[in-house]
Amino acid sequence: MTGSVSAEMDLTWRYAASAPMRRFLEGVAEGRLEAGRCTGCGRRYLPPRPFCGRCRLAITEWVPVTDRGVLEAWTLVHLPIRDGRSGEMRPSPYGMGLIRLDGADTTLNHYLQLPDGVEPRIGDRVQAVWRPERRGAMDDILHFEVIR
Repeated sequence: MTGSVSAEMDLTWRYAASAPMRRFLEGVAEGRLEAGRCTGCGRRYLPPRPFCGRCRLAITEWVPVTDRGVLEAWTLVHLPIRDGRSGEMRPSPYGMGLIRLDGADTTLNHYLQLPDGVEPRIGDRVQAVWRPERRGAMDDILHFEVIR
């Protein structure tokens, strides 16, 4: 027997950050970006992780990174989504990019402001655009924009 049931659900979500992510977000609230650095291989993770994916060592060191970096990949998203902070729908299409910030070895997935009439290129330099008032969340960085 198959079938479906239609019902509306009112759900509330509450997220908890790991200790490394909490430290990272505290820095974001202050406009400071840090990567977790493995003491074994030296790999610098951003976003931070509790353990190195290569050495399996606990990551206990922090190194500063800049809010500028390199666009490693990008895509154009046509599916509209709701902005988690404002509750309003994000206009589509919009860009999403994998950004390797200067001083990090891994990439950060974030919104990418697409230049008018110019398609971004892999390897383009990008710069974070910050909210004027921060609260220690990933969306304190509004998006990254290409700098040429």
